[in-house]
Amino acid sequence: MAKGRQATLPGPDRRCDISDRLLECEEALERSFQDLVERAEHAGWHTLEIYVALQSLADHHMLMKAANEDTARQIAEALNRSHGS
Repeated sequence: MAKGRQATLPGPDRRCDISDRLLECEEALERSFQDLVERAEHAGWHTLEIYVALQSLADHHMLMKAANEDTARQIAEALNRSHGS
């Protein structure tokens, strides 16, 4: 997506049953996902390469978020210990 341009995505329907949230999220992301795949194909990437790369990016992003949350938790615990001493 071009710098400064953000797609507006619908948020979750608050009335939606929790079991439907994944499908609802997929539907919200679908158009942007399709656009990204099409742009990558037009740039010359093979479809399989695109899907593997997107899956890898998703995995790495999830691991990064988990590591950042763990680091933040450890810092908070260390600060609490240092203030409690």
